[in-house]
Amino acid sequence: MQATASRAREHQIIFCGLEVLRLIGERMENRGDADWNDIEVVLNFMRDVAHRCLDNTEDILRFASMDGSVANHQQARSLFDQLHSAANGSGAEDFARLCRLYTNLFATSIFEDRRCLSALDCDLTTLSQFYEWEREVDELARAHGPVLHRLEAKYTNPHCI
Repeated sequence: MQATASRAREHQIIFCGLEVLRLIGERMENRGDADWNDIEVVLNFMRDVAHRCLDNTEDILRFASMDGSVANHQQARSLFDQLHSAANGSGAEDFARLCRLYTNLFATSIFEDRRCLSALDCDLTTLSQFYEWEREVDELARAHGPVLHRLEAKYTNPHCI
């Protein structure tokens, strides 16, 4: 349990990005405005940083025949593509719906992947490489932390603060 909690803490900025995206989706769903530049910042973060988490675990999950987890990764990528397309032209309702589906699936995938990895009997070299990749993602994510935290505050409803 300790290792899983530690792994999840490493992804706190990725979870912040997911939360910002969820908040933007909720605002659009409630007929509120969202700044296109903010949406672009979050989507670029998800594509360039957060999706590396999926990439890092995918080879190990394939090797362990955990096809359900790999399928979740593929579905998350497909939803991301749809979300990106919706941000560029679909209505706010479609964007909001896709935000909800994508953020729920992505967060669940991170937790499920970590649970699966902790149960696998991988050799130390494989695990060491995996955790090195994860540290690299975490380092990349930290550089985006201040902007994501600012956006989280911007899109949080005032009555929730």
